[in-house]
Amino acid sequence: MNLRNPYPLIVSLLTSILLLTGCLESLEGYKNEIENMQVPRLMIESRGIDYGGGSSNQVTLPISGTTIKLEREPVVAEYDIMNVEMVKVELGLAIMIQVSDKGARELYRRSVTNLGSRIVLTVNGLAIGARRLSGTIEDGQFFTFVEIPEEELSQFVLDLKASIIELQTHYKY
Repeated sequence: MNLRNPYPLIVSLLTSILLLTGCLESLEGYKNEIENMQVPRLMIESRGIDYGGGSSNQVTLPISGTTIKLEREPVVAEYDIMNVEMVKVELGLAIMIQVSDKGARELYRRSVTNLGSRIVLTVNGLAIGARRLSGTIEDGQFFTFVEIPEEELSQFVLDLKASIIELQTHYKY
């Protein structure tokens, strides 16, 4: 290394510091836009024997205590969830999740091949609702009841909507 002319070394160090500072500021700007970031995913129940224990993980619903083994990969990830609404059905309040065309194709395909299994709504990796597949899902709309107290449900849906918008505008790959 030639130390007679330290100018190029100093310039590259200062440039690196400025770039790093700029990157940190931009990350800081996105960090707190959503207070209660919710990352929703639709997961499917793992079927069969899990010999190695590496192809599925186990979740427990918070109120009922139901334990379900899930496949590792989501059926519909957070980037394919377009909208979430709270809807009133005969049995009470439920969540309706509308997915993209890609998500609808995958939801249809998996609902055909996994009749009788459960699809689980997870948020930030925690199971909050499950629905057993009794038929195919053809329209890209998934309905499920969630194990969240009714008084917290409307705020939860608002947080989900805000999180979906944030994820799809700032963090989409």
